[in-house]
Amino acid sequence: MMSRFSRAAALLVLLWPLSAPAQHATVTWSGRISDSGTLRSIERVSIRAFGPDTIMTQTNANGRFELRLRPDTDYTVELRSVGFAPRRERVAVTTGTNDIVHELRLDRVAFSLDQVVVTAARREQRLADAVPSIEVIGRADIERSGSSDLASVLTEQSGIVLQGGHPAGAGAMLQGIGSERVLVLLDGQPMTGRLSGVFDISRIPVSVVERVEVMKGPQSTLYGTEAMGGVINIITRRPSTTHDWDASIVTTAGTQARRDLSGALSHARNGLSAALNVGHRSTDMTPGRESPDGALAARTDLALSLRAELDSTRSIDASVLLLDERQRWRTGTFYNFGDNRQYSGRVRGSWQTGNHRFTPTISTSQYNHVSRASLLSQPIAGDTGQRQVQRVYQAELLYNARFGANGLQALDIGTQVRRDETQTARVTGGARSLTVLEPFVQMELAIGSLALAPGVRVSSSDLWGENVTTRLASRWRVNEQLTVRASAGEGFRAPDFKELFMFFQNTSAGYAVYGNPDLQPETSRNITLGTEWVGNRQFARAQFFINRFRDFIETRPITQPGEAPVFAYGNVDRGYTRGLELETGISMRGIRAEASYSGLSTRDDATGMPLLGRPAHSVRTTLNTLLPLTVRLSATGLYTGRMPMTRDDSTGLISSYRDAFARLDLRIARTLTWAGQPIARGLELVIGVDNAFDRRPAEWAGFTGRQLYTTLSWNLQPTFRP
Repeated sequence: MMSRFSRAAALLVLLWPLSAPAQHATVTWSGRISDSGTLRSIERVSIRAFGPDTIMTQTNANGRFELRLRPDTDYTVELRSVGFAPRRERVAVTTGTNDIVHELRLDRVAFSLDQVVVTAARREQRLADAVPSIEVIGRADIERSGSSDLASVLTEQSGIVLQGGHPAGAGAMLQGIGSERVLVLLDGQPMTGRLSGVFDISRIPVSVVERVEVMKGPQSTLYGTEAMGGVINIITRRPSTTHDWDASIVTTAGTQARRDLSGALSHARNGLSAALNVGHRSTDMTPGRESPDGALAARTDLALSLRAELDSTRSIDASVLLLDERQRWRTGTFYNFGDNRQYSGRVRGSWQTGNHRFTPTISTSQYNHVSRASLLSQPIAGDTGQRQVQRVYQAELLYNARFGANGLQALDIGTQVRRDETQTARVTGGARSLTVLEPFVQMELAIGSLALAPGVRVSSSDLWGENVTTRLASRWRVNEQLTVRASAGEGFRAPDFKELFMFFQNTSAGYAVYGNPDLQPETSRNITLGTEWVGNRQFARAQFFINRFRDFIETRPITQPGEAPVFAYGNVDRGYTRGLELETGISMRGIRAEASYSGLSTRDDATGMPLLGRPAHSVRTTLNTLLPLTVRLSATGLYTGRMPMTRDDSTGLISSYRDAFARLDLRIARTLTWAGQPIARGLELVIGVDNAFDRRPAEWAGFTGRQLYTTLSWNLQPTFRP
């Protein structure tokens, strides 16, 4: 007879399999996810496997992942990453399978609405949420251009025309409004350094740039003077937030004695991060000068960025950019020299409490320009030349708030105090200063699918008085894919030191130019209508604009015929620019193609003729695709139509035109491998040619001949950030 205890033990043994938790064998599903167009690994891809249960993970810095799945089960795996089209995979797991290894690729979306922008509202927001229209040139676009300076990058963009500066340089024109009326910002803060009104954007190295945000049309409500034609906001690269350290080095050699070298190093740990970029660029060409005879441009740059996350609500960051530039070009028998040094720095704090954010910023920018001339290819020893020093100091306080249901309403308030200083022999007294106080406010009001953003700014100066600018922008989301935007606003540009106080006498040419202290700010009014349709793999955009300007400042003769000519600045010009911009693109199976068209019509009311230096038509096409042997091809075709350049002084009729210019830029890139394995992580070779057919139209700003180059880059942490 079994004891009572023995019977209970036996029953427990029999029942144990029924009560014990079920144990299931698993199969490892692993692999790597990469960009179908570049084959670069994509980190932080969200992966979800839907089956009897839901399993989630994400890729690491090398794009690798691993999931444990049940056998004899079908799963649907969903892959999602910002900037890429989502993908679904069906995975059938059978008994006896040990592991499943997949190499998966994602297509970049044709137009990413999730990328973050800061220029449209003076705060971070998704591109899809921006009320006014804004365009973004991302880091991937910059790298595909093969350019070493910002001017070369903007050359390949739709609706941006480069203008030659005086005596050298390359400025950017937007919507037919000249570069002297386009504001250039560095991380949202003003940069000084204009010569004859033009800021030379070729001075900016792309090695320090993360992205460029472009807003066309007057932005004076948020950014004050000089923003009449638009804003180009250069966002510098920041320390890596996904690695303790990150490093890269890029070297380029090409025709016209092009030699570029840049290196970057960043480190982040325990809320502290730092990034350092150092570079040197040289070439036998001068920006904005057509002839390479005797030309030279050599630039050295250093950028440093620091950031401290004090806690979840407070942070402070600081950055500095140093540029040293040497230029040389030839006019007749003389060599001309331009030595430029620029410094820009800022310190910014941020404090978030609930839905309220306070951002104080202090920034400064200084530009030191020395011009000299000589019969020799080197400056004369002891020649100090003509010196011009420009400085700008700005203190700014921003307040941003979200309120209402789901935080759909926003309020942006700011106050800026700016002081400009100049030292040059060409202004009366040799030195002048100007202080401006500018409060502004903008709201975002959401009413269903409609958002309105009214704004106003008051600018007050001790020299030219007060000016008020207003704008009303709207955004209507018809559905998830279709958005309509419209805005009506005012712009203004205050007279600069040269226009107010200049005294210049050219005895050899027999003329003189005087400033006018009674000048008033230039003004403009703008209407912009635009629409965009964005799918996962296609997009299309259209925008119509009209700018009506008045009181533009130009020189005018103040002497009678037969007397030695004397000119003075005055508020004399008025007219309009209007145009249409169209853009479309598609991205699928590793192929990305885009095309755009810009049409422009202008008028000078005084003559009834078109404004000078504006092309009526321009076209851009781009193609990026993957070729055999994992070679990546980028091709860009550009066409800029004929434009009027001079007019007859007596009749006002156009007397000369600049020829149309068509160019093709090609670039191939490949990760270096040996026996199918990378030689080193992130080691890449690029070979490119700009203006492949060597078209050389006359009178173009800058050298237009064929340029060949090769680039070797090494990224020690080869990750892709869309």
